[in-house]
Amino acid sequence: MQKAKQQLGARLRSRRKAAGLTGTELGRLLGISQATVSKLENGQARVDEELVRAWINHSADTKGADAESVLAAAVDSAGMVDWPTLHGTGWREHQQRYDELERNAALIKVFQNALIPGLFQTARYARFLMREVVGLEAEAADAAVMARVSRQDLLYRPSTRLEAVVTEAVLRHRLGGAAVMAEQLLHLADVADLPTVSFRVIPVDTDMPSRYGASFDLFEPGADDERTTVVVELEASEYREDDPGRVERYRHRHQIYRDAALSEEASRDLVRRLAQDLRSEVFPPSP
Repeated sequence: MQKAKQQLGARLRSRRKAAGLTGTELGRLLGISQATVSKLENGQARVDEELVRAWINHSADTKGADAESVLAAAVDSAGMVDWPTLHGTGWREHQQRYDELERNAALIKVFQNALIPGLFQTARYARFLMREVVGLEAEAADAAVMARVSRQDLLYRPSTRLEAVVTEAVLRHRLGGAAVMAEQLLHLADVADLPTVSFRVIPVDTDMPSRYGASFDLFEPGADDERTTVVVELEASEYREDDPGRVERYRHRHQIYRDAALSEEASRDLVRRLAQDLRSEVFPPSP
């Protein structure tokens, strides 16, 4: 998150200077020291949303540092952000934060034990999640679904590879009902055939060498000066991590899951079989 902190610090500094305030004067208004102001502006400290809002109230908009963009930068700079804060920026914007990570990545490693990965979701499956799980109103849900589906053109870009591992339970949970899930599984099988995608399933009867952890996405950058980032969606918040030591633990765990999974061909066959079973249930053969 260091780069995001530095970008946020630059925007905060621009606002302070535009207001004609010294670091000492602004610190007095915010109830913090001049040294803390300096650390924040140099990306050497985490800034919480409440402090950012206070900073905005005591400073002035500048080109490229308006209040809305500064709040968005504050979200990007935080390792752990609760869902109300993220939702407050809008679900379209939330999806775009993922889009930026994905488009800067040469390799994306995904582990899911709860949902079909976002880059593989159909519009109907995604809409069920947005409406019934997240609880968005219809208009907000439609915007979020459009943003999520638009991200999927990444799968057809040869410069980015996606390695996904899911548990079999993800394929069997009928989120949205049998018809929605049958459509989703058929789409998943087709996507898994793409040359940019490696998709594997861990069967429920696998002798696992380790326990399952939280689902996560790991983004390996294409540029040498960018850091690898891990995103973990927790019950009450989103967590982002780019510390190399901690990232390596997620990288290692993904390899454990991948080694325990079926081959890519066997995984696709399993998905197609489950999809056909659901289709037969939704459209039973004539007697």
